[in-house]
Amino acid sequence: MPERFDIVVVGGGAAGLVAAVSGARRGASVAVLERLPRTGKKLLATGGGRGNLLNENLAAPAFTSSDPGLVASVLDRFGTAEIRAFFEGLGLRLRTEEDGRVYPATNQAASILKVLELEVGRLGVSVKADFEAADITTSSGGFSVASAAGRTVEARAVILAGGGKSYPALGANGSCYALAGRFGHHIVPPVPSAVPLLVKDPMCHALQGQKLMVRAVSLIAGQAGQKAAGELLFAQYGLSGTAALDVSESLSIAVNRDSKKDAAVIVDLVPFMSEEDLAAELSRRVEAGWPAKDLGAGLLPEKFALVMPQFIEDAGASAGNMSHGEAGRRLAVALKSKKFAVLGTRGWNEAEFTSGGVDACEVKHRTLESKLRKGLYFAGEVLDVQGGRGGYNLAWAWASGFVAGLME
Repeated sequence: MPERFDIVVVGGGAAGLVAAVSGARRGASVAVLERLPRTGKKLLATGGGRGNLLNENLAAPAFTSSDPGLVASVLDRFGTAEIRAFFEGLGLRLRTEEDGRVYPATNQAASILKVLELEVGRLGVSVKADFEAADITTSSGGFSVASAAGRTVEARAVILAGGGKSYPALGANGSCYALAGRFGHHIVPPVPSAVPLLVKDPMCHALQGQKLMVRAVSLIAGQAGQKAAGELLFAQYGLSGTAALDVSESLSIAVNRDSKKDAAVIVDLVPFMSEEDLAAELSRRVEAGWPAKDLGAGLLPEKFALVMPQFIEDAGASAGNMSHGEAGRRLAVALKSKKFAVLGTRGWNEAEFTSGGVDACEVKHRTLESKLRKGLYFAGEVLDVQGGRGGYNLAWAWASGFVAGLME
């Protein structure tokens, strides 16, 4: 006879472990099904291994979703204060950085996983490793979950918390999408997010390995989208660094999901100067007869000398055809709004997050129960809910996991 539980959680990551704790604390018998040999492997890599588990600026507008109201309804029940109290109650000391990012005092993601595993053990949750959920069917008492190897467990309720598709090397494969689809749920096509951008521009090749601080904005069909300030890294394939990653979601959706051909990122290469001041400085240098390759000296990294003559030509800023002031103005405009056409993105192995998933419009507010099948719940990245870098996505995992486990 298959083992039977009140709740079966599919996925032993961040959302799944908290869902199990939430359910077990109210007296339910709970099993966690994890397809890898151990739980929380992806959690160990968060925040560069430091475990950025929350952001003090957590709020619904920080997320995109097919149903933004769903996010707000969950965070109203389990927001910043509740997440902090939950982990502090497990014995995890926290510290907050100036930008609002919250980390364990140990600065190790392993500390987060350890306190969760201790609580799961204390509550008597059954963790079934190497259990790859391949099918879910309904039974008289609820659900039957079968593994690819033929193991079966039964439950009154199921929480799908198997995550998205980013970092497949850490166990993510998007398998819960197919399980949700068995009950008629629509899947918003998943695409990589917080991912490097594919750009074909001579500047990227010439400057590969160069980093600098910039401002960036995505541009799709002529409409400005996400904005970011941070580091830009030039690579042979295109652009990476935090600035590129932070505007990549809208660009990835445009090129990977919607097959749009008019996507770009606009980069301010000299964000510490106004366009007017930059134009005045460049005009002075042109008038003084500075060599073209050196016009960016002291303003841009020295490696830019390799591309500055071509940059000037492309900007139509050749001093021989116009006044010094006009040449400086044109070059300033070009440096403050360099356009890179985006042809695509890097793949899932380089994406921090997944954009897309189970359509949030098909999930009940406040409880995360399926509108299509009673007793089926969702938590974490399997849903079409995406937050930015900086602790937002893990915060969603904790909040949605805890709320799903309540089954109210």
